Amino acid sequence: MRFRNGCRGWWIAAAVIVADRVTKALSFSLPERGARQLVPGILQLRRVENYGAAFGLFSGRMIFLAALILVISALLIFFLFRFPDWSKTARAGLWLVLAGGLSNLYDRFAYGFVADFLEFSFIKFPVFNLADIAIVVGCGLLLLAVTVLDGRRSRDA
Repeated sequence: MRFRNGCRGWWIAAAVIVADRVTKALSFSLPERGARQLVPGILQLRRVENYGAAFGLFSGRMIFLAALILVISALLIFFLFRFPDWSKTARAGLWLVLAGGLSNLYDRFAYGFVADFLEFSFIKFPVFNLADIAIVVGCGLLLLAVTVLDGRRSRDA
């Protein structure tokens, strides 16, 4: 029964990976220079090859980054199956982080870089992709689950 409980939420990861793979494939049709406005003044599409991690950290250290992502992914899978009774919010966060990490890891192995293509027009911010969004939202859900939601449960007990 524990294995089955650990698998609950796999569809979140599947949806993120499929959406990320499809949008990244479409991003390869973008011109190498310039940007296309998606939401004028807010969001544009710009193709960027990211050889590092978030904000270009560890640029050119693909083996290190791949190993780190594999270790983190293994830990996330461990937590999903070891603690199947965690809140739905925490589990959704784990699945989102896992999916985003694995999809970006695929890029590293397939292309030697992560394909980024979403860029804010109104602020200076690194170009990103759907997998990055999943990782950030997943971390936010985990933070929410362990701070706000756990705090409510402990007060109610």
